[in-house]
Amino acid sequence: MFEELQDRIAEKNVLLLGVGNRQRGDDGVGSYLIKRLRKKVGISLIDAGDVPENFISQIESSSANFVLIVDAADFGANPGEIALIELSDLKKLGASTHSVNLTLLFNVIPKIKRPEVLLVAVQPESIVSNGLSESVRESLDGLEAMFVRLFRK
Repeated sequence: MFEELQDRIAEKNVLLLGVGNRQRGDDGVGSYLIKRLRKKVGISLIDAGDVPENFISQIESSSANFVLIVDAADFGANPGEIALIELSDLKKLGASTHSVNLTLLFNVIPKIKRPEVLLVAVQPESIVSNGLSESVRESLDGLEAMFVRLFRK
């Protein structure tokens, strides 16, 4: 996954958007990642919580031409597995608990300013427990290391 992301973001101004609710178990993985990456990476970070639509103007006014969204998404894999999903494929998968909002979010941005978008999806184990499951915590550790390597200050 590292090489694929490295190729996709080459020469791009990247913004990392963490999505999720920390009060809903593994759903909070995107939000936790942003918290961990603060002061470690040299890209724009937004913790959108479970209301990414509230950050449209921030995304639009950023100079980012590539947005990586990190979110828990049910794509039928084993808990903790990670997949790169094109935003256009979200509706087909019904993957993210925020999929409608994420798709609409970027369609609201005028085409001339609309960044390229890729979802870094983490398969949740549970979205009703407190805290992250062990499998998602391990994935979070791996994502943190990968993003630090890609975007180190």
